[in-house]
Amino acid sequence: MATQSDLPVAVGRQPKSRFLTVGSFLLPLLLWAGVSYVPGLWQPLIKVSSPGGVAFYQEGMLVEKDQFEMQVRSARERGEAVPIGSPANPVYLPAPHEVAKALYTSFTTPPVRRSEMWFHQSIWHSITIIFWGFLYSCLLGVPLGILCGAYRPVSQLAEPFI
Repeated sequence: MATQSDLPVAVGRQPKSRFLTVGSFLLPLLLWAGVSYVPGLWQPLIKVSSPGGVAFYQEGMLVEKDQFEMQVRSARERGEAVPIGSPANPVYLPAPHEVAKALYTSFTTPPVRRSEMWFHQSIWHSITIIFWGFLYSCLLGVPLGILCGAYRPVSQLAEPFI
């Protein structure tokens, strides 16, 4: 007869495991927020707020730091108004609050054309396509895998292609 000490440890997550699970979600979010909000951490571009004497700069334009500093020096040498800007992240890495605002807007803003779907409808459409693709691949893949494992000729016929 088994004693209490012989029984396996209760199945469940240990506190360390839970911490790592939560951390695996929080760490990327914290890095994203740090890169977006902490000044000087990583802002490779300058967002032009005033073009100054630089003819091709426009307000709101994103410019690389080196190019911006070169134009500032050039404007000072010519005695013109210098462009003014602030550090910014590239368009492909918006701040978390901008993503949340865009997500809310995508759910609440009607489609531009009558033929287009609402955002939630297009998400549902994508989910159904993924579901049916997964189902079809299972219906084909599982029996084929069983046949390949059970019969060597089927395996030799199918595996090079797969």
